[in-house]
Amino acid sequence: MVAEYLIRQVEAGAQLLQVFDSWAGLHGPETFRTFCLPYLAEIAERVKDAHPEVPIVAFAKNVHYGLDALADTEYDVLSLDWTMDPSAARDAVGDRAVLQGNLDPCALYAPPDALRREVQHMLAGFGPHHHIANLGHGMLPDHDPEHARVFVDAVHEHSRHMRTV
Repeated sequence: MVAEYLIRQVEAGAQLLQVFDSWAGLHGPETFRTFCLPYLAEIAERVKDAHPEVPIVAFAKNVHYGLDALADTEYDVLSLDWTMDPSAARDAVGDRAVLQGNLDPCALYAPPDALRREVQHMLAGFGPHHHIANLGHGMLPDHDPEHARVFVDAVHEHSRHMRTV
């Protein structure tokens, strides 16, 4: 059902898809490989069979131990939650997938200067590899939307700086 839904999303105009498994990290490595990975892989395969041109992102929250296996699937991007170390993730994934993430959403509670430092630290952790800056999970209902703007502006500022160094 999920694959069919995503295929229909592309047919309705979606240009990028993301599959969320926010509960994946509740499994240990073996049960993840048995009960999550095959289904996540099948979703990506079915979508790619129908629409190979559309990038697809997998977000398997807190699955540090599953990044290598996820990188062997059809997902183009692997999204990291805030508990994952970007350099360890890159070591596990290599160049098989782009990484996305992973600022702790609670950083949006920080004053703007502290938030900018957190963004700079996050970007440094990903280094020069392709990376999509994002939160490590969603915004919380009481986050100040202005802090989301500070986050985005800080990503742009620090990314420009990193490209010139």
